[in-house]
Amino acid sequence: MRPLRLLPAVILLAACAPPTPAPGPAPTTVAVTETGPASISTVTERPLREPAPTTPPAESQRFALERARELNSYEIYSATGLEFALINEGVSREDARWAVDNLGEDWNENALEAIHELNQFTMNSRAGMLRDLKQGGFTQEEAQYAVDHAAIDYRENALQTAYWIYDFEDQMLFDDLRALLIEEHGFLPEEADWAVENMYPDAVG
Repeated sequence: MRPLRLLPAVILLAACAPPTPAPGPAPTTVAVTETGPASISTVTERPLREPAPTTPPAESQRFALERARELNSYEIYSATGLEFALINEGVSREDARWAVDNLGEDWNENALEAIHELNQFTMNSRAGMLRDLKQGGFTQEEAQYAVDHAAIDYRENALQTAYWIYDFEDQMLFDDLRALLIEEHGFLPEEADWAVENMYPDAVG
């Protein structure tokens, strides 16, 4: 399993595209009506453009792409996190963006792998997982995909969080503990109820 690499989300500006040259004057055609006296009008047609030749990637782009593959092979990255890592190694912003765009990676699957890795060392609720994934550079859609598809027992996470809270807050009341699980840690009411009921099996009738 690849270790998770959570980097601060950064705003990476895309390279500005070169301006498109203005097309030459449009050709005209003659249109003749079938009834009445012949009338001549001009109809503007869009000129046909030849497809632009495919430009092979530059040496710096090929290097950036190869390095992106290497980094992504042994750590779990978001697209933004991988781009940031490449720039941090001295790759230009333009080449880093090109490499990430041409890597062909399924970032939803990376987010899904990341959430399972997070669950190994956190006791997060769904809201907590969503927050941590977004902090790692995943988009809202990618993070939500991971939360929706991950096989995580959030009731068990709520129970472990309840034990952790109780270690620091001795003699906490049932209602206070439940409120903390919901309001501070983002667990659903039914998850918080299950946690407290299983932590104090005799406290609830």
